[in-house]
Amino acid sequence: MKLTSLLLMAGLTVAALPAPILAAKASPPTHERTTEVEPATAADPEQAKLSAAKRKVLELPEIASAQQQAKADRALAAKASAEYKHARTKAAESETAYRKAFDETLAKQDPEAAGIQKKQRDAFREKMLKARTEKKTGAGKPAVANPDSATEGDPERGER
Repeated sequence: MKLTSLLLMAGLTVAALPAPILAAKASPPTHERTTEVEPATAADPEQAKLSAAKRKVLELPEIASAQQQAKADRALAAKASAEYKHARTKAAESETAYRKAFDETLAKQDPEAAGIQKKQRDAFREKMLKARTEKKTGAGKPAVANPDSATEGDPERGER
């Protein structure tokens, strides 16, 4: 399963819970090995000390509740992101359906107007493609409309 699906399921599960349950302080996690040093950290006393301190901090109720709140907020963010993507897709589909219906009805009402609109759209599309191509090819070059005027200054500002 994808990570986003898992986060969405977690978000939906958290969203379904009543607010008092979410606001209640989480019980601190129980650790069976509180005094036992892990084998990997036995060779490094600094790492063992850090691990022990982390375990103690994670056992504090305010840290546990903050961690739960962070998880809940992350799940809500994932849910909102999924809803946003769905809304964008739906809006794009609606816009496409509207344009298609509009174009068909315009062609029925006035075929000449539909032809004019098609020409305008094609010209606009060509203009945008040309601008995109120019932007890609001239990315590192400064844009100067008239090279002669670049040395004279801007006449609108009174520069010479």
